[in-house]
Amino acid sequence: MTRDFDFLLRTALASKLPDRGNFVVLVGGSSTGKTRSLYEAVYELVPDWWLIQPAEASDLLKWKNSPPRGMVFWLDELHQYLGGHPPLTSECVRALVRHGNLVVGTLWPDQYAHWTAGREDVHALVKGAFVVPVPDSLNSAERAKAEEVARQDSRIRDALKSEEVGMTQVLAGGPRLVMCWEQPANAYVKAMITAAADAHRLGVQSPLSEELLANAMFGYLRPRHRVQPTQDWLTQALPHATGPLYGDVSPLLPADDGRPGTLAGYTIADYLAQHVRSKRRTETIPHEAWHALATMLHRRDDLRRLADGASSRLRYRYAEIALSRLVAEFDDGRASAELVDLFVRQDRLAEAQQMLTERVAAHPEDRLAVKKLSRLQELRSRTDHVRPRGGRRTRQIPAEIAEILADGGVCDGLRQEAAAGDAMATDRLVEILLERGCLRELRVRAEQGDLRSAEALADLYAGWGEVELLRARAEAGDRAAELRLAKLERDADRSADASYEIDALRKAVDEGDPEAPGKLCSLLFDLRDEVNLRAELNAGTAGAAERLLGLYTAQDHPSLIRLRAFGLDANGQIISRE
Repeated sequence: MTRDFDFLLRTALASKLPDRGNFVVLVGGSSTGKTRSLYEAVYELVPDWWLIQPAEASDLLKWKNSPPRGMVFWLDELHQYLGGHPPLTSECVRALVRHGNLVVGTLWPDQYAHWTAGREDVHALVKGAFVVPVPDSLNSAERAKAEEVARQDSRIRDALKSEEVGMTQVLAGGPRLVMCWEQPANAYVKAMITAAADAHRLGVQSPLSEELLANAMFGYLRPRHRVQPTQDWLTQALPHATGPLYGDVSPLLPADDGRPGTLAGYTIADYLAQHVRSKRRTETIPHEAWHALATMLHRRDDLRRLADGASSRLRYRYAEIALSRLVAEFDDGRASAELVDLFVRQDRLAEAQQMLTERVAAHPEDRLAVKKLSRLQELRSRTDHVRPRGGRRTRQIPAEIAEILADGGVCDGLRQEAAAGDAMATDRLVEILLERGCLRELRVRAEQGDLRSAEALADLYAGWGEVELLRARAEAGDRAAELRLAKLERDADRSADASYEIDALRKAVDEGDPEAPGKLCSLLFDLRDEVNLRAELNAGTAGAAERLLGLYTAQDHPSLIRLRAFGLDANGQIISRE
């Protein structure tokens, strides 16, 4: 049965043939028919073409300099090729398309939002694709067609009876997969599936070994279940978690390691992963799962995504483990730079300098490392200058030094340039201070007559709905405050609609709107909604960490220094230096 989007898909695939190809991505939820429709469209359009399904991005990149002609490059689950090392590049895809090849792939909506939200080449690549949206459910015309087919097919007839999910999801066994998690045979099944789903939520794509799953499961079990031997956990969980529920569909799917007769571990069914992700979107991930993943994963790409997921959630202790392994096991220059930044924020300058010195000695061509080493030496000189003489280091980083270390001395340098009369440095400094919620410093600068700071301060007050503070500044002759006060009074009912706006933006985030994460986090910052900002932080929403830190900065939060340097523990509590 054809669906309405099939016409758009075939049009996109054929639009530039035979002279050029196209890069087409289907965006839709799990088990909505993306892969099946894509296969049928490609087979109908170019049945005689070779189809290449690369195992990873490097297998595709090798075609960049000598692209073939008249081939289909099949990138189902496109995200697997985007965040790895090396990632798929727009240059490679353009070369393949110019030579008349079709590059096709699929993404979930939230994955599409993630891979279009940044400014790097990989984000530009996804933004430049011809996107075909795939709805989760049938429209009225499609349902009428399905009902015609259902007269001859009992499977479709039964699937159409479902009111909870769409026909395609029922045909894929989705509801039965969900039931295995929501109504498990025992606690160990629930823990195993949840651990696998949370790993998937963090971007892990390789199979999870039984040992890793057992270690991770500990954090999802109640004390009375933990006392049993771990082998009993596996014995009770695996038959239910891996047994077929609908044809060959099962919650966890066994995967080999590339050799006959071997078991590398298990991957979670896409539909179930998407369902559990929606239910646990803002839930914290237990320490045992973080630690098991950070210490037991073996693939470079998984460690990279895990480090990114930990950093975006301010779980720096786990990011450090993953980054350290990337450096030690894969000689990863990017990870080395990120680890140095982490050490700097934590006032571990000697460790940072040793790492950079070793990196530059081994890789003198690494310009980033050379530049960072030079800047680090300047930073150490600067912090030594302001550090109390004769004082020994303590677990608490002095406030002035913490401020310099928070961004590697960027703002500190801008302040010195601004004081010397550099207008561009002044604008950039004020822009950063506004983003970070540096209320106190903006106020001082505004009172000293800096117009840009006065405007930024008025923007901050307006975003927070601080009518009285704006009025006080307006009465003191601040034109920027006067203008924003007038607008704020016109929009006085905004807070009444805030709940609706938050829900709408969250829905947009889940549906893959690349602009929604930033808008949502900015709105929560404006509303000073710490609870929901923390929830978005746990979800890994882009921008949540920066906005939460900005809110705490504006509030002069007593634990701000520790939070910026050391982040949160697995349960979301601010941790001190270890």
